[in-house]
Amino acid sequence: MSRKWLHVGVASLLAFTGPASGFRGVHGQQVGAAGTAPSSGSPVEALRPAVASPRLVSDHPLDWVLKFAHRERAYLQHAVRDFTCRVTKRERIDGELQDYHYIDMCVREQASANGRVTQPLSVQLEFLGPPDVEGRRALFVAGQNDDRLLVRKGGRRFGYVVVDVDPFGPSVRRESLMPITEIGFSQLLDRTIRALQEDVAADPSGDNTLVEHITTATINGRPCEMLRITHPRRRDGLRFFSASMSIDSELHVPVRFDVYDWPETPGQPPPLMAEFTYTNVALNVNLDDATFSSAMLRRP
Repeated sequence: MSRKWLHVGVASLLAFTGPASGFRGVHGQQVGAAGTAPSSGSPVEALRPAVASPRLVSDHPLDWVLKFAHRERAYLQHAVRDFTCRVTKRERIDGELQDYHYIDMCVREQASANGRVTQPLSVQLEFLGPPDVEGRRALFVAGQNDDRLLVRKGGRRFGYVVVDVDPFGPSVRRESLMPITEIGFSQLLDRTIRALQEDVAADPSGDNTLVEHITTATINGRPCEMLRITHPRRRDGLRFFSASMSIDSELHVPVRFDVYDWPETPGQPPPLMAEFTYTNVALNVNLDDATFSSAMLRRP
């Protein structure tokens, strides 16, 4: 896996490590106003977190985060069957910071019983912008279509063309840093735990790891908790300078994260590697098989 994918992987995975101790069952709850079109204003300004003075976390910086990650994974595996949301994302790919992308996403989590998969991970994406990808649709259902990603091209030319591609292939990596096969909550939690363990191994004393837990953040007007992890010095085994994650206080799912690389020279601002913001989040909406049928790629 490339270093670029790892940068975003760590940030996205850590996004699920908010406090799990007060969780309750989740049934059809939502974040944001459903059905709104992408704003013409700057997504950064519209969705910038409002935070109070941070409260520094003591002890080994990542020990408590690992404990919460294990508890969060168990909770989400039990409580969340599926979800829909709108994703606003911007990523640095091959050194170039891309335009904002707006994507409506439907995800049905993998379910298992007695060691057997009873419901495969299913993901459907619809791109709303920018213009060169507007109308693009993507579909992935684990174990179907030879585990290939089905894509309706969208955009200005030949937008109706449907192709199947390797979800880990170069054409996909040129478009996104996060593989579609790891969008579901459970898959991300598994990677979270592995990534945290690797960070602890790379910085066992914790002298190059700072963790801030901010309990009074807001994202898009909703109360959130923010977790910020910083590695001030570049070191083998550590894969980002700073990553911030915000967890919705009611739904207990991530609604924003961003990740930065180390500055090239001292005094320079750290370069943004990726930022993702989730709005219109709805959990357990009972997505059916038709939502993940290849027919959805060809509808008007």
